[in-house]
Amino acid sequence: MQQVRTLGPGFDLGGLGNTVKRLGPAKIGAIAAVGLAVLLGVGYVARSTGTPAGLLYAGLESADAGRIAARLEELKIPVDARGDGSIMVPADQVARLRMQLAAEGLPRQGGAGYELLDQASPMQMTSFMQRVQRLRALEGELARTIITMRGVRAARVHIVMPERESFSRDAPSPTASVTVTTHNNQRLGAAQAAAIRLLVAGAVPRLHQEDVSVVDPTGVVLAADGGTGAAAGRIGEMRANQEHALQKAVLDLLEPIVGRGKVRAVAAVEIEGARIVAREETFDPLGQVERGRQVQTEQENSEDGRGQAPVTVGQNLPNQQVNNNANRSASNSQRNNETINYEISSKIEETTREPGAVKRVSVAVIVDGLTDAAGQAQPRSKEELDRLAALVRSAVGFSEKRGDTVTVDTLRFLPEEGPGTLISADAGGVTLSGAQMALLGGGLMVAAGGSAFMMRRRRQRRIAEEAAAAEAAAAAALAAAQAEAMDEAIATVGQDIQIRLSSLNALHDIIDNRPDEALAVVRNWIEEGTPG
Repeated sequence: MQQVRTLGPGFDLGGLGNTVKRLGPAKIGAIAAVGLAVLLGVGYVARSTGTPAGLLYAGLESADAGRIAARLEELKIPVDARGDGSIMVPADQVARLRMQLAAEGLPRQGGAGYELLDQASPMQMTSFMQRVQRLRALEGELARTIITMRGVRAARVHIVMPERESFSRDAPSPTASVTVTTHNNQRLGAAQAAAIRLLVAGAVPRLHQEDVSVVDPTGVVLAADGGTGAAAGRIGEMRANQEHALQKAVLDLLEPIVGRGKVRAVAAVEIEGARIVAREETFDPLGQVERGRQVQTEQENSEDGRGQAPVTVGQNLPNQQVNNNANRSASNSQRNNETINYEISSKIEETTREPGAVKRVSVAVIVDGLTDAAGQAQPRSKEELDRLAALVRSAVGFSEKRGDTVTVDTLRFLPEEGPGTLISADAGGVTLSGAQMALLGGGLMVAAGGSAFMMRRRRQRRIAEEAAAAEAAAAAALAAAQAEAMDEAIATVGQDIQIRLSSLNALHDIIDNRPDEALAVVRNWIEEGTPG
């Protein structure tokens, strides 16, 4: 007897189950699809009417986003805070909320500026505290200015103002460090780093641009020590970029030849990390140039006398001329000197190699082997590998003088795993809003209800099949039992018939041989069966 369970007046589970059974899987699937569509429509309407649609802020830090979201919840404003630092509010309240939050000092990611000097009374501060507050205010103002640059999301500025030591004429020069965080983890350009250094150096007295260091949160030095420190900090990044470029060049060249996925390339690049300055001076002995000419002329006149003339009578006579040159001699000499100076032409070359120059390149290429008609792996020929190696040398800019090496070999690749066998840890997540989560939950509930109903139908069908199988087994067992009982009954009847036939034969013998005794026995039976 079948029992029907009821939950209340007018609600019959048995009738509902019979109705569902009569619908069939196709009609049940259609009803589930219609219900899911209605749920999606209701969710879309709810989202369009109640979900914030205006962008209040974007790219906020976690602390600032939390403070702003908490303040908006206190104001009873619908808010949607997302993982990327964006905050969504109703579009018609964006301007008013920005003004109200700005009046309350939100967001605070720019740091405190000159308002620090207004918060404390000068009468309650020592000279040391005043210097510290002034330095903090200067750092905050510089950080606010740096944030206004394109692509910069956050910045922090640290300034060191050393004091002049006792008995020292000059004070040490100040230094500064700037940490910059960009949007979407983009790398800050060299021009922007130079602009930040110039900005900070111009705002701090006696601070030189070379004493300002700019780094990013990953530890890469963007600018320091006039560019040398920045280049040293980027050695690893430069090496990785060049290796990636060489690998891509080799793959782009060989994949169209040997097939996609049948070639692997690994490049190793050695980068010069030191700054090298080489100076060379050469002289050309054939390139003589007259540098100067000097002419010197010397003239010498000399007169020599051989003693005084003797005194004679003629010298004492009047109107007589005395020849005093009789014993004298004169000589004249002249000498000319000319000096010419020649300059040998020379050439001076000065070569400066900044950090980042390529010292050596090593490339290893593995090509998948061939497969013959029988499916057996066969290595590629040496001539083909030599041609591929020549192509690779041309693609990577091979230089034998530099000591570059290129190796190309053939090996059999293992078959790749089929889709769905591995999962990736780098798969990015998808951020869903509250309405989307509700719609997804509703869809999952409908799908779970449909699955539960189908499982119930399958279970009822399985139970019915098991019951039918049990009834068939019972009927078979009953038929077997009945057949066995029939055989036993037939055997028993046969035995009775045989007994009765033997008894009748004995009775006939008794009647024939002893009729008086047989008549007496019949009379006794009749008398026993007559009621008294």
